[in-house]
Amino acid sequence: MMKQNPIAIASYSFHGMHKEGSMDLFQYLEVIRSRYQVHQADIWSGYLVSLETDYIKKVRQEMDRRGLSLANLCVDGPVLWAPDPEQRQENYMTMLRYIEVANLLNAKTVRIDFGGKDGDVMTEEAFELIVSRYKTYCSLCHDLGMKIGPENHFGLDRNPDNLKKVREAVDHPAYGHLLHFGNLPDFMNQMDDLLPIVMHTHVAANSLPEAKEIIRRLLAAGYDGALSVEHHTAALELERVEWQLASLRAILAEVGQEGLDAPAKPDYMQTVYR
Repeated sequence: MMKQNPIAIASYSFHGMHKEGSMDLFQYLEVIRSRYQVHQADIWSGYLVSLETDYIKKVRQEMDRRGLSLANLCVDGPVLWAPDPEQRQENYMTMLRYIEVANLLNAKTVRIDFGGKDGDVMTEEAFELIVSRYKTYCSLCHDLGMKIGPENHFGLDRNPDNLKKVREAVDHPAYGHLLHFGNLPDFMNQMDDLLPIVMHTHVAANSLPEAKEIIRRLLAAGYDGALSVEHHTAALELERVEWQLASLRAILAEVGQEGLDAPAKPDYMQTVYR
């Protein structure tokens, strides 16, 4: 029987509740373990109220108490490239602290984006700085048993050519990619180039019609990391995450039954909704 990949739930899935004050980080940990029976956390940095060691140790204690491990620390804020040199240096120092935080939380992977805005051109200056920073971060993370890399998320790292150019230049075993399902200009034809270095995933709700084939390709390429539910609507989040999680579990069961050798058949939910 095919080995089952672990499932995670990204804390960003509840960003609407977090914004209104009805979901903090500790409530998130309890919800994913008790309500959804998931054992892998995927923490978005927006939930961390402090980077102080005492607070981070408390988070780790609560994770351990629930038998949770951290599949990914998803860092927003200290992106690698910014036009202002002072901002770049500040981001660099902040990210060094986030790597320390990831180690305290025993994270398997860390996501930090290139920077820029959608449609921006990656200049040679930006490219050289991004590569230099990642080489530093990779060296640190490798020593700590973690991987680090971007997500096809926004800005410069939603361009497949940029992703290829950077990963070839960094060329480090600790460099990975967080694969956000569907979030490339021509995702189904562009994702295969990323498969060898995928370190973590975000399975968005709007990717579910293609998710079965994406997952089949991932697993056929040897991916053994977590498949993480990430919800984005900021409405009815408890219920919609439950639906999204159930859909992912059903898809994984179908992939396990059908095998990895041929393109995935339409999943059950698609046949029902037609």
